[in-house]
Amino acid sequence: MRIKFWGVRGSTPTPQAENLRYGGNTSCVEVRLGHALYIFDCGTGLRSLGQQLLHESNGRPLFAHIFVSHFHWDHIQGIPFSLPCITTHRICLFFILPAATAV
Repeated sequence: MRIKFWGVRGSTPTPQAENLRYGGNTSCVEVRLGHALYIFDCGTGLRSLGQQLLHESNGRPLFAHIFVSHFHWDHIQGIPFSLPCITTHRICLFFILPAATAV
């Protein structure tokens, strides 16, 4: 299993020089298990991950399981900027709706 954090920031990206050590992208985590690819959240880190995936695929089709923890902007704002998402016709997102809370 290999895990790579492409983004760990909350709310808004922070690309300032003082954040270079840990990065300034919002939530995006890549998990590889054998040949399977899992992506957790689609923050701005998805843009860089998408570029890497296109480079690795060398023109072959990409397949990934994408899970979105919740739909706050910092968890989805990378989708419009990820080349695999905007150049592919088949994208499946998996999410869990929270249970209703009794008042």
